[in-house]
Amino acid sequence: MITLAPTGHKKNGGLSLNQEKPGAGKKGDKLKTKLKKIFSLLVLSFLLVITLNGSQLKSDEIRTSTVRSSHFLRGINLPYWFWLNQGELQPLPKRYSAGDLSLIKTLGFTFVRLPVDMANIYAPDRDDRLDPAALELLLSGIKIILKSGLAVNFDLHSISQKTGGSNYSGPLGQDEKFTAEFINFWQHLAEKLAIFDPDWLLIEPMNEPVFLFEEYKWPPIQKQLLQAIREKMPDHTLLATGALWSNLPGLLSLQPVDDPNVWYNFHFYDPHLFTHQGATWGAPYEKDLRQVPYPSSPAAVEKAISLVEDENLKKYLRTYGEERWDGQKIETEILKAVDWAEKYGVRLFCNEFGAYRDYCLPPFRRAWIRDVRLALDKYRISWAMWEFDGSFGLVFREKGRAITDKNLASALGLKLK
Repeated sequence: MITLAPTGHKKNGGLSLNQEKPGAGKKGDKLKTKLKKIFSLLVLSFLLVITLNGSQLKSDEIRTSTVRSSHFLRGINLPYWFWLNQGELQPLPKRYSAGDLSLIKTLGFTFVRLPVDMANIYAPDRDDRLDPAALELLLSGIKIILKSGLAVNFDLHSISQKTGGSNYSGPLGQDEKFTAEFINFWQHLAEKLAIFDPDWLLIEPMNEPVFLFEEYKWPPIQKQLLQAIREKMPDHTLLATGALWSNLPGLLSLQPVDDPNVWYNFHFYDPHLFTHQGATWGAPYEKDLRQVPYPSSPAAVEKAISLVEDENLKKYLRTYGEERWDGQKIETEILKAVDWAEKYGVRLFCNEFGAYRDYCLPPFRRAWIRDVRLALDKYRISWAMWEFDGSFGLVFREKGRAITDKNLASALGLKLK
């Protein structure tokens, strides 16, 4: 029990509990002030460290985003090495030479899209589901491309595509067992691809999923697929896309996944009546089309109408003329994707657009490609043209040497010597 002594009465050294030694108040104040200063400095230092670390992380994110984006600005497709290859798989230089890669770089492309057929590397009897010899060829080829200064958009282009056709996703979504196997296959493949710098390798899990009349099946499969790949590739950017061959309607019906490191890809070939005139692998009517013009108008399509006999085809051509396809209409279509991306705060990517050159008159083809490219550039959408040297190509082959179509290169806004 503490007994309070009367003020002035000395007890226990002559101090009451409300008294201090002479001078103690000043010393105590100084001590308190010093402690407060030290504490404040410690807090400030702690906050500064957190802020600097946070700023550094943010800075690193911005730098990575900027660097990665700069590597995936303008691209070209190189399809016929690991997709629709003729005969046995060969080392990359047997199909695309060092000179080809140098030309691609010189023209101003920053990346190539590399289509791969699953059947070329799939080994169902192996635990890792990967053919070791084919995988070695593939990884070696990617290294060669990267060494040339070009980034790579890795594209799982089809399930099994040894001939023409357009059912790229095959049994995916139709066969539950295969769908699970496809995801398992991708996890093993992702583990192998993870060796490459995320700023230089972009991953596209499935090109042009079809799911015709069953489009609703694709988004949940894609979500599982992206999650499975993300486990093995935490830092690489992945591409998502819509069903219906990655066309705009498929993209616009898509709900983005909960992953900020995913870009949203679409392909642009509208109107198919123009871009696929003469093609034998698409809609049956396309193979009979000739001299379909661009831009379109009722007067412009008269020649093309006179060259066909089928009344339905004549009707399609008249409609095409009345729709008056031109640069403004193309921009309006692409703006639908832009609005969708802005709504969800995601990034767009367009790694296929082009026109079949075998039957499309060169001035019309150049005009369409120019207008698509201008619209994509206007809205800062990175793009890749289909393709380097095939029937949709930018170059012709002369005794194996790539000869650039300079007018088409100009339409693409590329560098010309």
